[in-house]
Amino acid sequence: MPHVILGPNFERRDDRGVFREVLSGFPAGTVVCGRMNAGAVMGNHYHRRTRVFFYLFAGEADVRTVDVETGAKERFSLEGNQGVFLEPGESHAIRFRVESDFLMLKSLPYDPEDPDTFEFPVPE
Repeated sequence: MPHVILGPNFERRDDRGVFREVLSGFPAGTVVCGRMNAGAVMGNHYHRRTRVFFYLFAGEADVRTVDVETGAKERFSLEGNQGVFLEPGESHAIRFRVESDFLMLKSLPYDPEDPDTFEFPVPE
């Protein structure tokens, strides 16, 4: 099934600035945010149980995915204020075209005793 690229659910702009509701209704076990350099690649792994919501605040990234069971592949791009769900069993590789600020919500927190992260390179 093709990925659906999501934008903010709600945005308010006024003289104070901008307020964006990025996502609602997703129970996050952990929240990660950061800045990646142009050319950096995040991922080349999948999760068996963890669902991920990946969102770019600013920047540009190319995303490649492959279903580890069926081999189904997909490619798409994200720009600032766009996000996508990455599902369990779907290996993903995110290449940042420019310096980018991101947010990642994961349904399960990282557990070093049971990391739920499995290396699986996504083919070019």
